[in-house]
Amino acid sequence: MRKRGVMGISALVGLLLASCGSSPATNSSRSSTALRRINAAVGRTEAAESAHLATVSDTSGPSAASAAIHLTSVGDIRFAGPDLTLTTTVQSGNSAASTNTTAIYIGSHFYLNASSDPHGWVRASYHQRYPYLGAVQTTALTTTMGPVTVVGTGEVDGQPATKYLVPIPGSMKTIALTNSKNQPYDEHIRIAPFVLSVWLDRAGRILRTQATQEATSSQASRFVVEKSTTTLSDFGEAVRINAPSTSIGQ
Repeated sequence: MRKRGVMGISALVGLLLASCGSSPATNSSRSSTALRRINAAVGRTEAAESAHLATVSDTSGPSAASAAIHLTSVGDIRFAGPDLTLTTTVQSGNSAASTNTTAIYIGSHFYLNASSDPHGWVRASYHQRYPYLGAVQTTALTTTMGPVTVVGTGEVDGQPATKYLVPIPGSMKTIALTNSKNQPYDEHIRIAPFVLSVWLDRAGRILRTQATQEATSSQASRFVVEKSTTTLSDFGEAVRINAPSTSIGQ
């Protein structure tokens, strides 16, 4: 009797799986393959040595009255640093006016020019790894344990690509600031868990990432939403990223 009961349960599971058109082994195998491709994607991307980079982001507050910020960055990247040159255009709210800045990241320094003066470069220390994937650092992909979901195939700027969804856990960032009375304080920014969309080409390189992040700051519980899209293209093409001949600063 016990044996028949076990057989009955097995048959029921088989019917349920058949009605779904899949099996645990098939789903597990597909998920495992997707995870391996995502884990390896950064290495395959950086093996190209260089690429063209474009990022578009929109940041808004909790209400329609909050001033939205639209940001577009375009430039080139040399993955070995990574070293970058980026021209960024910022537009606030419904204003037609915009501001443009050019930044160069090389080694432990970055150079910023917010003017039309070719000699108006300001130099500062930069001891972080530039997040060229947009919403996340590269380690988010190389170390993720998944589960990774395969959405399907399509195109990114005319290139065949496969889209994946990667869960990103929540995080907390602490930034040391100074208030109007010159008193130091720590700003704590909490980022809620989100899902990162990643498009890979046939060679396993990252063509695009996309995410919507919700962040809350500790000061007055400010809440913002950022939607960002980063696209990589022209892998392996020659790029020129050099420090300005003259600059002021650290």
